[in-house]
Amino acid sequence: GGDEMMGPRRSTRRAGQTMVVGLTGSIGMGKSTVSQWLREFGVPLDDADAAVHKLYGPGGAAVEPIRQLFGEAVLAEDGSISRPALSKFVVGPANSANLKKLEALIHPLVAADRSDFVLRASAGGEPLVVLDIPLLFEKGLEAECDAVVVVSAPFEEQRKRVLARPGMSEAKFEAILSKQVPDAKKRSKADHVLDTGAAPEVTRACVQELVESCRRRIAAERAQQRDEQRRPIAARL
Repeated sequence: GGDEMMGPRRSTRRAGQTMVVGLTGSIGMGKSTVSQWLREFGVPLDDADAAVHKLYGPGGAAVEPIRQLFGEAVLAEDGSISRPALSKFVVGPANSANLKKLEALIHPLVAADRSDFVLRASAGGEPLVVLDIPLLFEKGLEAECDAVVVVSAPFEEQRKRVLARPGMSEAKFEAILSKQVPDAKKRSKADHVLDTGAAPEVTRACVQELVESCRRRIAAERAQQRDEQRRPIAARL
């Protein structure tokens, strides 16, 4: 079947439990727009980039360990980690060992943040949560999801959007693409593909339909569980 292509999915979700949906997509594909719509439809969304931002911010859990790794030079005046200062230690081929150390420190913190988020949502009875993870496939995180949604658009559209960003060049765009799993491969690994090359209202309607179908599925599972609990013991044997 086609399942081998898609890579692993979480196998631990039992009927009625909160569904975990991974959201990803290459640069310029419209993922942040889709995230915004998901929030508007009331879906709890965990943003990996925002989680890292918080870890690096004043009082963030990564500040002290990063200071211990690279020294006072990485601190900004407000007590946060200065990205420009940090980049001197971790960017470029000569710093690859440093980058590995930084990633070994950050990834467990982000993972803990992510599992906290899922646990809180589950405890609150949410039918569905979304994990917005730019490098979902690159980091093998589809194994933490029940389904994966890839946001995509035609290459020319992607290129036009990215090159319109301030400070972006063809060379930078190429460099970013070279680090990301190609769009075609992402699409082949997805459970759902959202095409943002269409008119925004069309894509937005697709996002809404996806959310509602997930909610219907979980509601049906939960209703069935309630019915089974109501049946007398003898009838269940």
